[in-house]
Order: sequence, then C-alpha cells, then structure tokens
Amino acid sequence: VCYEHYEKFPEDNNIFTKMSKVIAIAMFALSIISIAGKDLIVLLLGNSYREAANIMPFLVFMPIMYTISETTVIGINFAKKPKWHILISGISCLINIIGNSILVPELGAKGAAISTAFSYIVFFSMRTHISLKYYKVNYGLSKIYIMLAIIFVYALLATFSGTPLTNLLIGIIVFVFLCILYFNDIKNLYNIYFKKVLKLIRNRIFYKY
Repeated sequence: VCYEHYEKFPEDNNIFTKMSKVIAIAMFALSIISIAGKDLIVLLLGNSYREAANIMPFLVFMPIMYTISETTVIGINFAKKPKWHILISGISCLINIIGNSILVPELGAKGAAISTAFSYIVFFSMRTHISLKYYKVNYGLSKIYIMLAIIFVYALLATFSGTPLTNLLIGIIVFVFLCILYFNDIKNLYNIYFKKVLKLIRNRIFYKY
C-alpha cells in the first residue's frame, strides 16, 4: 500500500504519519500489557518459568522496535538504498555483542535481554533518522522516545524489583500516560476510523435482521 501511494502521490505523506502513529500506539499498549502480565506466566506454567518471566520485560523491545521501524524506514526503501540495511544491522549486531560481553557475566539472561533491547532501540533510531534524510515524514518521534524511556524504566523495575501487584499498578499508570500522551491521536483515530467501523457493523446487523 505504501509503495502504491508513494508512486501515485509522492508529496502526500499524511498516510505514513497516521499509520506510524497507529502502529506506535498499538505496540506500546501491547508491550505495557505484556510487562504488566508477566507474572501470569509463573501462575499458569509454574515456578520453573520464573526466569523467563523476569527477562520478558526487555524482550518486548524486539517486536516493538522492529515493527515501528517498518513504518519509519520507508525513506530508505523509496530511495532504493539497500546498503543502509546491511550497515544498520551490522552496527546493531556489534552493539549487542558488546552489550552481552559486558552485562551477561554480571546479570546472566537478564543482561542479555537488556543488551538486546538496547540494540533494537539503536536499530530503530538508525533506520528512522537515515530514512528521514531521503523522505521527510512527521512520525512524532518525541512521543515515541518519551514512551521508550518510560517503558525502559518500567522494564527495569519489573525485572529487578517489585511485587506482581506493584508491577501491575505501575503498568496501569504507564498505560494511562500513553493514552494521555497520544490523546489527540487516539481521538482522531476514533473519529476517522472507529466510528466508520462501528457504523458499518451496526448497519450490517440492522440489515440482517
């Protein structure tokens, strides 16, 4: 869809702004829910999975950063500069190796998860800012980096301290902050898309009966 839109309307980048914000909101919400519910793993699967639950808060950064970056990397793809993908992946991999060598001896699997999370943040940042050199789009990066910082701190707290109840309460607070930060965007999405979907569903139900 994005390639087709770019070919037809290269100057119109509003669709890329909107879709990037939609994906960012969805992925941040999913990550908060995942971290807040990490202790359910122990309850459902047993104490042998406690270590998996402890490293999960930082592992959520992998799908978050990769998925959001897929909406912000389009400038590189439009400009047909695939060499940047190799360089970005190589630098991110190197950072992860260095991070693992520093953190794993002290923190074990938790250190590996933190290193991976940081390398994916670098991966996202490089993809986005290099892409912007070729195609300017307002991705709302300030909001993205604010949420990244907050979720990173939340992941630290969830990994190294706190009870399941405290973790859940902090998650609720972070989720509320996400809604406040993206309030206008969520409101616009509701007015533009959700109302149409609800109207379509309502019309089909009435038509059926």
